[in-house]
Amino acid sequence: MQVRVSKLGVATYVTPEGPLVGEHLARLVEALREVRESGGAKLVVDLRHTAYCDSAGLEFLLDLATELRDEGGSLRLVNPNPLCREVLAITRLDETIPIHEDLESAGRSFL
Repeated sequence: MQVRVSKLGVATYVTPEGPLVGEHLARLVEALREVRESGGAKLVVDLRHTAYCDSAGLEFLLDLATELRDEGGSLRLVNPNPLCREVLAITRLDETIPIHEDLESAGRSFL
């Protein structure tokens, strides 16, 4: 999995390129560790290149949201495809992690 990271304003944008599944999460975990060590606590995960997410991916997102909240930060998700959006709704993660339609609204939500 490739992971792109950029910072704009107070938010750090992370774009995984591949499914959020157990065997692919290691690179994303490493990228987010680096982001958080450099002070990134307001994260936007852009799911536009994520075809699907398994239980390990969902657990990862929930744990990340909880850890960030405990540290005074927060997590936003953006651009989930219909399948990912449905999985987030079925598991009720969409009630825990804010989901936005575009990067701009996700970034503005931190203000």
